[in-house]
Amino acid sequence: SCCRSLADVSALANCEAMHTLNLSSCISVAEVSALGRCAALHALNLRCTSIIDVSALGGRCAALHSLNVSYCGLTDVSSLVGCAALHTLDLSFCKDIKDVSPLGGCAALHTLDLSSCGNVSLAGCAVLHTLNLHH
Repeated sequence: SCCRSLADVSALANCEAMHTLNLSSCISVAEVSALGRCAALHALNLRCTSIIDVSALGGRCAALHSLNVSYCGLTDVSSLVGCAALHTLDLSFCKDIKDVSPLGGCAALHTLDLSSCGNVSLAGCAVLHTLNLHH
């Protein structure tokens, strides 16, 4: 997508049946709390946005299976424990993430991309099938 001027996604809260949302490269998007009301959201791509907090998604996006927050300023993933269906998470190039151990509570998580994340603690991620730590 090429949506550099898009900043406010609050109108999307009414899209209760939305299954997939790609906001990749929407660099002005910094807040996604409205998406917590999109109960059917299955795949969310926030790559190269200004997102630093995804706590609004935790526990509210019960159907979320795939989340891409690569190249974002995300620092904390603990709120994602509430995303029970999450099975694929891309945190590549989120260089400020130091601890992904809270993801051990995501029983469905089987694919985690931590490419170029630096020194990350992986304690508690025993359920993973695929882990990418490429630098």
